[in-house]
Amino acid sequence: LDLDLGNNKKITDSGVIDVSHGLSQLTHLISFQINLERCSGVSDEGVSHVMDAIQSLQHLSHLHLDLRDCSAVTDVGGQKIADVIRERTSLIDVKVNAQLTSISEGVIVNLRCMKSTRKFQNFEVNDR
Repeated sequence: LDLDLGNNKKITDSGVIDVSHGLSQLTHLISFQINLERCSGVSDEGVSHVMDAIQSLQHLSHLHLDLRDCSAVTDVGGQKIADVIRERTSLIDVKVNAQLTSISEGVIVNLRCMKSTRKFQNFEVNDR
């Protein structure tokens, strides 16, 4: 599933939460890509709900999150992303773009360190 909501200033946490409720119903989903680039109304709350939905997807193996220029996403959202990636052992392809967010370097390093915890076919975290 490829969901492109990027460059839409009308997208807020409320809309992302609605998407996450639908996402959690797709129990056999294998691949999920969401573009939230420049969605300034999306914060840690929206990201946390999406990651909760992803956590429930037992068969998900490919996850791409584009959070570029979502400045309201902070360490809280970044840590939630890290926690779910760590727990969702079915993931083999992960891309997280966190450029121009408010996620600190410490949380970015935490995300990157997960690459060494198990075998991923692809694992990328961008913050520059």
